[in-house]
Formats: sequence, C-alpha cells, structure tokens
Amino acid sequence: MRVDPITFEVVNNALIGVAEQMAATILRTSYSTVIREMLDYSTAVFDREGRIIAQSCRIPIHLNSMSRSLRTTLDEAIPIEDWNPGDIVITNDPYKGGQHLPDVQTFLPVFSDGELVAICGTLGHHLDVGGMRPGSYAGDAVEIYQEGLRISPIKIFEGGALNERLFALIEANIRQPAMTIGDLRSQVAALEIGAKGVLELVERYGVKSLHDCMEDAIEISERRLREKLRELPAGVYEGSYYVDDDGVVDEPIKIVTKVTIGDGTIHVDLTGTDRQRRAPINATISSCESAIYFAVLAILDPSIPANYGVYKPIEITAPEGSVVNAQPPAPVVGRNAITHTIVNALLMALSQAVPERITACYYGMSNVYILSGDGEGSHPSWILFDIEVGGGGARQSKDGLDCYSQGIHNLANTPIEMVEAIYPLRFERYELLPDSGGAGRHRGGLGVRRDIAFLDESGALETQFDKFKVAPFGLFGGEEGATGSLVLNPDGERPVNLASKTMHHKLRKGDVVSIRTQGGGGYGPPAERDAEAIARDLREGKISAEQAERYGTTGR
Repeated sequence: MRVDPITFEVVNNALIGVAEQMAATILRTSYSTVIREMLDYSTAVFDREGRIIAQSCRIPIHLNSMSRSLRTTLDEAIPIEDWNPGDIVITNDPYKGGQHLPDVQTFLPVFSDGELVAICGTLGHHLDVGGMRPGSYAGDAVEIYQEGLRISPIKIFEGGALNERLFALIEANIRQPAMTIGDLRSQVAALEIGAKGVLELVERYGVKSLHDCMEDAIEISERRLREKLRELPAGVYEGSYYVDDDGVVDEPIKIVTKVTIGDGTIHVDLTGTDRQRRAPINATISSCESAIYFAVLAILDPSIPANYGVYKPIEITAPEGSVVNAQPPAPVVGRNAITHTIVNALLMALSQAVPERITACYYGMSNVYILSGDGEGSHPSWILFDIEVGGGGARQSKDGLDCYSQGIHNLANTPIEMVEAIYPLRFERYELLPDSGGAGRHRGGLGVRRDIAFLDESGALETQFDKFKVAPFGLFGGEEGATGSLVLNPDGERPVNLASKTMHHKLRKGDVVSIRTQGGGGYGPPAERDAEAIARDLREGKISAEQAERYGTTGR
C-alpha cells in the first residue's frame, strides 16, 4: 500500500461519505417525485483521470455508468486540459456513454491551488426531456431523435457562470420545465457539496496522500474481486432468456449469455443475442455493462467497494448492432427490458456454477407507467412517472420476497398519499397477488396489483412493461412465476386488456388502470415444500386452495 492502513480507511470511507453527502443534497433539494421519492439518481467521485473511486448506494443499473460518459467526454469532447475551476459539463447522450435520454449527467472538476485533484459527478432521471410523448417514453419511437433532447457533452457552467442560452434551450424543448430545471439545479448543488468535501480531504491529508489512497482503493477492490472469482469453479456456463417483444413488432428478443470463469477472471459473452430493433427497447453498451457488473458483484461479494478496480477482472463481449450494444440512431429509452433480461440470463448461467448463491428469476422488468393530463396546446398539464415492481425469485433456503425491488432496481415506493395530493388520481387497490409466485420447495415472491382511478377530464397512459408472455423461470424444479397484465376498467362492463408496451392510450375521467405485476420463480420441486409453509401461505392469503393442491400432500 502507498499509505498506512489507518489513513487509507479514513480517506476511502470519507470519499464514499462525500458521494453520500451529494446524494443527500439531491434528496433534500429535488423537485420531481421521480428523484425525490423514487430515488432514481446516483452520485460519484472520480480521480483526475476520470476513474470512478466512490459511488453512493443508490441504483444498481447506474453502476459505473457515469464512468463511460466521463471517459467519452474527456477523450472525444472536452479534454481534461480544457476543464477549469467552476466548469460544469452536462450530457445525456446514450451514444456518448449514457444509457437513455432521461438520465442527465453532470460533472464538476475539483481544483486545489490550480491543480485538478478529482471530478464529482451526478446522474438523475428527469421527468421529461422532450420527444414524442409525455415523460419521454415513446413506445412507438423508431429512432432516438423521437425520444427527446439529446445533449452531447457541453459546459453548462463555465468558470462559475451559468450558460443562460443553454439553459433556455433546454427549457424550450421539454414539458414541465420548472420541475426539470429544478432537478437540474439540485444536481448542480450536489456537485458543489461534493467539491467542498474533496477539498476538505485535500486540506487535511494533502494532494499526494489523497491520490495514493485512490490508487490503493482501486488495487484493493481489484484484488478482492479476483480472489472471489478464484473461489468459483472454472468453466463455461450458458443461459438464454427472452424479452416479450419490442412494442412495435410482435416477436420475442433473445438474450444469450456465455460465462467463462478462469483464474481470477470472468468473461461474459453475449454473442448470439438478437440484433437491435427499430423500437425503443435497445440498450447501449453502458446499460449492458452496468447490468453485468451488478450481477457479478451481487453474486460474488456486494461488500467490495464499487470503484474502477472492481470492474477490471470483468471482460464483456457485446456485439455492435445487437440489442445489448445498439448503434445510432436506435431508440433506447426502454433499455431496462434488455438489462433485466441480461441479469436473469446470467442468473440462469451461473446457477450451474454456484446454485447456492443464485435466486430463481425475479419479475424481470422496470414496470414503467406514465399518466398525464391534457393541457392547452402541446404540453400536458401534469405528468406522473412511476415504476412498479414484482415478486423476487426464490432462493436455495428461502422464499422469494413479495413486491420487492430486486436486481438492477433498488427504487423506493412513491407514497400513495403524496401522489393523490399532487395529481388528480386515486388509488383504489394496492395489494399482493395471490398465486403469482412460482411454486417450489421455496415459493417465488408475489407480484402486486395496483388500480389507479383517473380523475382529470382527459389524458393519456404510456407503459413500458414486459414479461406478459415470457414467464419468470424457476430453478431446479421450481415453477414459473405469473406473467404480468394491464387492464383498463377491470370491474366495468367492458374491461380491456392492454399491451405491455402501451402507446399514448387515451383516458377519460373515471377510467381505472389496473396494473398486475409479475411473480418470482420458484426454487426446487413443489412436492418438497414444507407443509407448515403451505399452511402459512394459505392463512395469509398468498396462495389459494387450488394452488396448495399443486404442492401435493407430502410436505417435509
């Protein structure tokens, strides 16, 4: 080590603390429920070379996501020698390191006595960034130009001065500008808090010690992950899984994973995965990498600090032009259908190597729904963006968790009371779905039903769901979890089943949107389930009598 262990631990944890302080700033100062309540944002500290050193504990799909954007910015747009004190760079370009247009990233260089010592970064999912549909989720987009305002890396602050024209340009191209600009200013405030925290460390320990600690942190994380990889049985393991469709063409999309584990290395090869689609279902390489990083770290050791070093032993092959490494001008806003499926395909593959560490398939989709009310002109009077989760996959020794934010999620539940206080909506049902968890020695987690009454005069619904056709799989004899569904006016005279990827479905006052999410897969043969566990599920209403009969009467 370059520094003594005590100094290293203090500085390393302090850098993580800086990232968390930035996150707390966004939580306190943001405007939209997407960021303030759902917590769809991340913050990080990078070294002066743009390597990630510390990231706040927020959204797994953001793992190392900002690194590719920052690296692309430094290599192709604004070289490091052109960064000055008070500069802030903004970008949301999926083809310059981002994931999708609503994820807006900002970066601020931290200088001490004229020397660059670190870079702070934030990422926030914004309520709207323009495009064809409210909330910037256009299910019928066939090219990225229809998805919203695309911002290549550019300085939004220069020498501490706001670029007023750029701010005005952003405002002119988005719906709900007060909300979006407010969240953007929140990100800027967080950057300033981050810079202050880094400079406090410089003042106490000096620039050299700070950088030595960063180098040690990278080396330690790399070493720890390689040690964990050496615990796995070497070999080649394969798993494939499917996305229902792309929302435009009714054909499934195949995700292929081939995992090769060697001496302290892991190679994830997605060759054989389907080609990119002319629909907003594609993932950029940044999204693909984040999904793989999450799966590997979660299975091996989630306690390893997620910095640049932990990613070095992970090699990824993602063919260009496929749905896991889409090329321009493919639309990408619905990339989570791909990334969740990547994670579950990896679970399937690695279940052959370390079954005791793997869950059965979880619900497998960020169930995005956007409700909006018609306003005057082309702008809606209001927009609600929300995501519903489903059932977790069962484990070797436990049932799956019910209505659980699993996988690349980690989103918070937006309080119903807050939504009803802000929007003309009423929640009529919010309950677990009996029988939705896959049967098994250990049962899959239950999905959830959420019925929402639309109280405005008129408006629209957009959804980006999946796993309505392809069920969450069970493992080692466990059965599949239930698929999801979406029903308009379920208790009316003429209920209507809507597609998983609904495109601007018109709503009228009194309409009820019923969301039923996917259950998790079961683990192990149902006949081996403990009789007391079956009786408990019956008492709690988690399974019906008919479902109980499927387990048989053997019990353990």
